[in-house]
Amino acid sequence: MGERVALDARGEKDLLQVKVYKLIVDPTTLQPVVFLADSLQERALPIWIGPCEANALNMEIEGINPPRPLTHDLMVRMMQKANAKVQRIIITHSKEGTYYATLVMERGGSLEEIDARPSDSIIIALKFKAPIFVSKTLFREMAVSLEEEKGVEERYGLTIQELTPLLAQSFSYKSSRGALVSDVREGSLAEKDGLHRGDIFVEVGGSPVEDVMSLKGSLAKIKTPVPAKIFRKGNFLSVTIHPK
Repeated sequence: MGERVALDARGEKDLLQVKVYKLIVDPTTLQPVVFLADSLQERALPIWIGPCEANALNMEIEGINPPRPLTHDLMVRMMQKANAKVQRIIITHSKEGTYYATLVMERGGSLEEIDARPSDSIIIALKFKAPIFVSKTLFREMAVSLEEEKGVEERYGLTIQELTPLLAQSFSYKSSRGALVSDVREGSLAEKDGLHRGDIFVEVGGSPVEDVMSLKGSLAKIKTPVPAKIFRKGNFLSVTIHPK
């Protein structure tokens, strides 16, 4: 796999800036996966992470503030107290199926590199609004095509993911049945229908939504506008959706 990237002038040319594209649960392993996509959103690097890190990442993506500081919040506050900030993070290489990352911290006019897990690095980068980079060699070897994965829900403008018990709890939703909207593409039909990031699909066309596969199946069958029930910020709402 790709070799570790040095932070010198030559190494800069070997880096690709990416953004968090989506966070889902792998239906095969039931393990959370974060996708880091290129600027054109044509390819993305999938990184499998732990459930606790996935919950923290989802809360950061959704802008959910915990009542008390969690581990990553504490780390950020400690760095801020030390007059340090994260300049960027780099997913550097993969070894025996494990991804490695470097967190680049700026303090007192100098840069310091800290070895870190990609999941922790991504969360902290989002908190500092710092850019995320991936080795071009690693991205070329391990990235997957996003076009091949697109289904009716993505053409509609939705990115959806499985609703785990941890995610349901973070949204104050008292069930694990449903499908979570993790993103709504700007200018899409989904946005025009009034759907928001963080919505939970409960019913489509009068049929219950059990999980992501259930929602995808319901959307694929729709030929005319249908009513849908969603859960949003503690309330159940009715909307009409137009996937096709």
